[in-house]
This record gives sequence, C-alpha cells and structure tokens, in this order.
Amino acid sequence: MERTGQYQRLITMAASVIVVAALYLAKGVLIPCALAMMVSFLLAPLVLRLQRLHFSRVAAVVSVTLLMFAGTSAASWLVVGQVRDVTTKVSEYKQNIQDKLAALRGMVSTPVQSALDTVKALGADPAPAGDSPVGAMPMQTVRISDPPRGPFELLRDAAGPTLDSFMTAAMALLFAFVMLLRRDDLGDRFIRIVGHGNVLVTTRALEEAATKVSSYLWRFLLLNGVHGLVVALGLLIIGVPNALLWGLLAGLLRFIPYIGPWIAASFAVLTALAVFPGWTQPLCVVGLFALLEIISSNILEPWIYSSGTGLSPLATVAAALFWTWLWGPVGLLLSIPLTVCLVVLGKHVPQLHFLHLLFGDAPGLTPPARLYQRLIAGDQDQAWLVIQTEFAQRKLVDLYDTVVLPALAMAERDRERGALDELAEARIEETLRLLLEETGELGPAATPVRADALRVLCLPARDAADALAATMLRHVLELDGVHVEMASATELASETLDLFASRQVDVVCISAVPPSRFMHVRYLCKRIAARFPQLPIVAGMWLLEQGEKQPDGQLPMPGNARVVTSLEQARVMVQQSAPSLRIVRALVPDALQVASTRGLLESPPRFTPTGPKQNGTAVTDPKIAQKAPYVRAENPGTQYWCSCGQSANQPYCDGTHKKVPGGFTPVAVETKEAKQVAWCGCKHSATKPFCDGSHKKLP
Repeated sequence: MERTGQYQRLITMAASVIVVAALYLAKGVLIPCALAMMVSFLLAPLVLRLQRLHFSRVAAVVSVTLLMFAGTSAASWLVVGQVRDVTTKVSEYKQNIQDKLAALRGMVSTPVQSALDTVKALGADPAPAGDSPVGAMPMQTVRISDPPRGPFELLRDAAGPTLDSFMTAAMALLFAFVMLLRRDDLGDRFIRIVGHGNVLVTTRALEEAATKVSSYLWRFLLLNGVHGLVVALGLLIIGVPNALLWGLLAGLLRFIPYIGPWIAASFAVLTALAVFPGWTQPLCVVGLFALLEIISSNILEPWIYSSGTGLSPLATVAAALFWTWLWGPVGLLLSIPLTVCLVVLGKHVPQLHFLHLLFGDAPGLTPPARLYQRLIAGDQDQAWLVIQTEFAQRKLVDLYDTVVLPALAMAERDRERGALDELAEARIEETLRLLLEETGELGPAATPVRADALRVLCLPARDAADALAATMLRHVLELDGVHVEMASATELASETLDLFASRQVDVVCISAVPPSRFMHVRYLCKRIAARFPQLPIVAGMWLLEQGEKQPDGQLPMPGNARVVTSLEQARVMVQQSAPSLRIVRALVPDALQVASTRGLLESPPRFTPTGPKQNGTAVTDPKIAQKAPYVRAENPGTQYWCSCGQSANQPYCDGTHKKVPGGFTPVAVETKEAKQVAWCGCKHSATKPFCDGSHKKLP
C-alpha cells in the first residue's frame, strides 16, 4: 500500500514536469490561445446581454467585436497624437534636462569619484616602472568589428519584435472571435473530452471558472479605468503636459501586476523632471502615484481578489512569478486568470485538489481543526483568537456546537488511541477550561434566575471531556434563565443518585463526548430511571451524525430519556419540558407542592383507588375526562376531586362514582388560601389530584 502511494506521487511529479515543459515549449501557440480565452471571458457578458435583447449570436459577436475595435482604435489614435506632441516638445526641454542631469551628476559623481581615486591609489604598484624586458615582443591590438549590415537586416531587427507582437495579437483576436461565435459548441466538446461522462462536475467547473475570471477582468478594468482617470486629473492639476496620455498609460499598464503601475509612474516623473525647473512638481507626481498605489493595493485590489478570483494573497504572488518565468511579460499579464482556472479545476477534480488547497482562498484548516491545533501547541492566545473570530460570526450555542465541541471530540479520539500523553491531555483540558470561562463572559449576560426557574442538573458521563461539554451546556441554559447545577465527573453513579433526593431537580442532562460513550450513557439512564421513574432525562450524545447508528435503536433508552446530538437540541428539549414541570410546582397547594416536586425525584407510589376485584385484580382504570389539566381559581375550603372521570362537574365529584363499577372514591383536598390549582384531567397523574403532565404520554 505504501509502495503504491510512492508510485502515485512519482507519477504526479513526472506529470507536473511534463506539463510545465509542454507549456514552455509550446508557448508560441498557447500564448495566443490564452489571450483569446481572456478576451472571450471579458466580452462574453456583453454578448449574452445583447442576445437577451433578441440579437442573434452572430450579430451580437460582430457588434461586440466592432465595439472593441472602435475603442482600441480611439485609444491608439489618442496615444499616437499625444506621443507626437511629446516628441515635438523634447527639444524645448533640452536645457532643463541638461541642468537636471548636471545637478544629479554633481550630487553623485563627486563622492563616487573620490572613492574611486582612493581605490586606484591603494591598488597602484609602488615600484617605478622600468624598461621593458629584453627580447619582449611589442603588444599588438586586435580589433574585431562586425561586417556592415544592409538596410533589410536593419529593418528586420527593428520590425521583428513588433511584427511578432502584432501576429500574436491578431491570432488572439481571431481565436477570441471564434470562441465567442462557437461558445456553446466548444463547451460541449470540452465537456465530452475532459468530463469523461461526468457532465455535472465539468459543467460546474466551466461555469465557475468563467464567472470568476469574467468578474475579475471587469472589476479590474473598472479599477484601472478609474485609476487612469484620477492620474490624468492629478497630473493636469500639477501642470504636467500630456496628462491624458500618462493617465491612459497608467490605466493600461496596471493590467500588468506589480510592475505595471511603476512603469507608468516613471514616464510621468521623467516628464515632470524635464519640464519643471524645480523639484516640487516631480515630487508631487511621485506622491500622487504612491498615494493611489497605497489605496489600490490595500483597499481596492483585496476586494477584487477576494470576491472575484477566490485566490489567496500568496497565490497571486506565486502565480505572477511562475507565469512570468514561463512566458515572460505576457505570462505576468495572464497570471491571475490562468491561476483562477487551475484553482477551479483543483476544486472539482480530486487528483488536482492540492491546487485548490495551495492557492485557493479557503482556510487550510476548518475552525475546529484550527482550534485543536492551537490547543495541542499550547498557544492559548491563538486559541482564544480563533474563538473570538468565530464568535463574531455566530451565536454562543452555534460556536459551541460547530467549533468547540468538534475540537474537543478530536482531542478525545486522539486520547483514546494513545496519541496524546498525559501532559498534553492535561494542557488541553486546562486551556479549554480557561477558554470556556472567558467565552461565558464574552457572550450575552445570563438571564436572572427567578424563584420558579427550571432546575437542571448537568451530569458528565465519564471524564473531564464530558465535564467540559457539560460546562458549555450550562452556559447555554443559563442564557434562558435556567438554574443549572453541575455534578462532578469523579463521583460514582450511586453517589450522584444519592444527591438527587436532596436536590430539587426538574431535568437531568447527561453530557457525553464521542467516541465510545453509548453503553455508559445507557447505563446511567437506566440507573436514574430505576430510582426516579418520573424524572425527565436528556441524554446528550454530542456530535452524533445522522448517518451513524442511532443509540435509540441500537441501545434502547428508558421511556423518560430523550437523546439529543447538539447543545441547541438539548436547550430546545429542556424548554419543551418547562411548562408541564412549572405547572406542577407553581399551581399546587403549598402543603403538597414540596411533596409533588419531590415525588418526581423520589418516585412516590401511584395513587391507586381500591375497589372490587375481578379475577383477583383490582379495577383501577378511570375514564379520561380530557387530556389537559383543569386550571381553576380555588378559594379557601375543601374540594373533592373526581377520580372516576365520569363526573358531569369536572374536575369535581358529583357522586357518579357510586353508579359505576370500580370502587372509586373522591380525593379531598383542603386549600388554606385562594390560589390557582391545576387539577388532573386525564386521571392518570402520579401526583393525583394534581397534573404532572402525564396526559402528554397517553395514546
């Protein structure tokens, strides 16, 4: 298996070398194709817009192409006119240029010449030069000169590069025209060749690449146009001649990343040096370009790159270096669009996924993995920075569910397979405990606990990780005004159960962090349910995925236990339990309130009216009057609650029990003061005659 992986890596490296070599050797053909692709991406939105206006494909492509030629011709005419004006005025600035050069030469040459004279003096031979040795041959000077070149050779040398550039541009425009004209057909053929039958993935890759490259080009075109306009206006205010030419040149050269803006700035600065006798105007020109470049590089370009390309800042620099080395200045111009296409390809092709990871703007690690890495490294400050960053984008419960709990689960998995030593485990536990304390203070203030607040006991299933998850649950529940108590993870189950009887607990929440907690949670649920059958249990099996084996089916839970997989689900489950539990505690008489509440904890025997027996079994099934409590305002006195369920004056007895079999008798309740009472309407409450929510469990 390991040898297969090595072979795969060698094959990948060899394929990469072959691809790079092919790109270099075939650049004469690939450069026009790449330029044509960029032009087609730039013009495709205009073609589609014209087609929506009921233009045919041919008419739309021809119209956009003519519009592009018209704009290019106008810009070329403007540049030629401005260049002619500059060349005619050079002679007027000759004296100023000579004065500036003389001043610069005086500032630089004097110390340099002094240093050179010193070096020559130190390197001179102190011995006097004597006569030449006897018999020495006199030295002869040989001068090699090229033969005179004819006019055709001079014309070829002068026009060769220009002709090559013109041919490349003409081929690119021709390819772009064909691509726009046959766009759908070329896309279908590309999907057929590259997709290998996977039409969905290939189509998505093409659409994403086209959208990102087109968006980048149009945003960059807008930025460069605004930049050129601002440069022209600034130079016009300073008084630099031919400001329109330098503004247009600045806008065009900004398409070349990194070096283009400074090449344009050098022309304007040299013009200012030649025109103005002083240094104020040239320094103003330098300041103008520097200010614009700072604004563009730190505000506008990050917006373009982040929202339009999906590339990281490192990817833009690496792409510029690589494509410039491979294809020269044209490669620098095409570096961003070509890299965008490669990153999109890596996103959708598994074999090239490393390109998306290296150059894409997506984080290298997910937030839980990033937090866990900081915890392993023991870097508390960086771990806290991860939590702060994520908390600014989500609620506290979402932060715990999607970031902190998964990081804690990663630590537990590594601990169980022996990858963490005791020191690292203790460091992670202590760091997380400190971070949770700070996070609890960072979040919104907890709702004040009222006297009738719901009382919840958080019980860690086994170890310190479960206790940390229980702490997170406590923070979440306290935001809803719930009174939360924490049980110790070091106590035995029997010791914890003994505490239930002395505490007024409405709900118990068990906290268990994966993996390998199912059996232990089920054991705790069975122990609690056996001793306190009416106590609601929320079993938090955190991060249990829907596709995994569900403990409800694999490991049956007691009837009063509900399994949840997130803190948000646990919060909702506790909130749903609150109304019925508060009715029992808030609406019963004082004399019975404590007894009924403790009845939930201590599991008192059910009220069972005695009556005649049939086949040795007492008849104890009353009629269900209604599946809801009867909430009545009672005055001081004695009320008789109907136990048979057949009274016409519910919930009070009217003597009907005497006419029905079963031996039912009413329950007398003495009320000492006026208050509201929730009488049981289903006749199945465990705290008869008061409602305990049992009607919700009836079929």
